[in-house]
Amino acid sequence: MRAVDQSGGDAIGLNFFPNSVRYVDPQSEATQQLSRLANELGLLRVGVFVNESAERIAANAATVGLDAIQLHGDEPIESAESLRLMGWPVLRAIKLPRGAFAAELMEERSAAWVAIGCQLLLDVDAGSAHGGSGKTLDWPSVASWAHDHPSVGWTLAGGLKPENVRQAIDATGAVSVDTASGVECPRGVKNESRIKAFIAAAIG
Repeated sequence: MRAVDQSGGDAIGLNFFPNSVRYVDPQSEATQQLSRLANELGLLRVGVFVNESAERIAANAATVGLDAIQLHGDEPIESAESLRLMGWPVLRAIKLPRGAFAAELMEERSAAWVAIGCQLLLDVDAGSAHGGSGKTLDWPSVASWAHDHPSVGWTLAGGLKPENVRQAIDATGAVSVDTASGVECPRGVKNESRIKAFIAAAIG
């Protein structure tokens, strides 16, 4: 986390999906200490949740002291509406095919979430794993959609790493990027040098 702060990053993700190799227990003191340290460093704390009720998400988010909630499962839009009414900023993962896709597909999957005020996170559909595939999206397809939706807030994810993040930003116009596996070595363990290289490349 200090590597994120020292390199100019602005957020950390805390993964609360039990099936993920990156899972952390929201009730553990270690997780809560991590959150407090992130807050002291001025980092945004985003919690990643998969298919939990809005009430449980909100309770865990309050326990950890999150700044925003990322819905990365198959949650109904009503969950996001409930969380928004409770005052939580919501980032919605939009799962897309790895190959080229039509702007209509993106519109179909995102319009309702945008309408209720959610930010979007564009990621490769990883099926039951719900992210972390290490695969990239078709950046020209993303760019085409983004060009026609300049007012929509979105973050680019999907297989981003130090070696390709600059290319991804240049190709899509992304102003916000997200990574997990791309800065890990071994898998599931964040690597300080890769974090620093990723942020340096993203900042350009």
